[in-house]
Amino acid sequence: MNMLRDSFGRTFPYIRLSITDVCNFKCGYCLPNGYQIDKSDNRKFLHLEEIRRLAKVFSKLGVCKIRLTGGEPTVRKDFFDIIKILKNEAGIKKVVITTNGYHLDEKAKMLVDSGLNGINISIDSLNRNTFKSVTGHDRLPEILKGINILQGLNFENIKINAVLLNGINASDKDFESWGEFIKKNKVDFRYIELMQTGDNLDYFKKYHVSSKIFKEYLNKNNWIYQTLGKDAGPSLNYINPEYKGKFGIIAPYSKDFCRSCNRLRITSRGDLRLCLFGNTGISIRHLLQRDDQI
Repeated sequence: MNMLRDSFGRTFPYIRLSITDVCNFKCGYCLPNGYQIDKSDNRKFLHLEEIRRLAKVFSKLGVCKIRLTGGEPTVRKDFFDIIKILKNEAGIKKVVITTNGYHLDEKAKMLVDSGLNGINISIDSLNRNTFKSVTGHDRLPEILKGINILQGLNFENIKINAVLLNGINASDKDFESWGEFIKKNKVDFRYIELMQTGDNLDYFKKYHVSSKIFKEYLNKNNWIYQTLGKDAGPSLNYINPEYKGKFGIIAPYSKDFCRSCNRLRITSRGDLRLCLFGNTGISIRHLLQRDDQI
């Protein structure tokens, strides 16, 4: 089998596919003013047939895992059709999503029934007021209820992501709160270090803190570093035999982050992006218009 491989020898069994730019939250580090239509790019989001062809090609090139992202992927009306096509027609073994958890309590059973293999939920704090302040939505209870429903349906691959924000969720008290949560719940929790982008310099200066503070907390509390699986992302994972869940760190400014990165991204309008830090891409959409192209 041909494998996707770059000039550094890295292979890519794992693709991140954005299916929409629309998001219904207003997180300070991402869309503080909510979703705004990009008037400079009037291309529509990838449609179902384009996604099917794209996934089939990637499957032939050794991709075994696709993560659906956004924006918020579940806002698409054909969201569950996309999962069905990836699983049943394109031959992708693992289909996972990253979601803000909007109405997760209502969607949990449908997600399990769809054949979804994993879910990453963004929860920046277990404190209801802090969560509301960061996201602009008072929806923490419905998200936690959704997680309980997923667990009750024996859905196991649940991860929670939080962006590490200085003065908001980066204290030992916050770390201990998550520790209590994963002690009782088989859920992987990961802090993501805030990244600087072209339009968030003031926010970055105010809220950025090195993920080393969480790593030091883990080392101090006897957490054990765990090696990665072949289709895992560039997360440093830690286990403790007394806990049902795991802790993790995604540290984009760490020395070896790029060496271990196996993330190719396809934007919602069909651009291939090679780097998490970049905002330029190569359009591959013209290659997805007919079945005989694949």
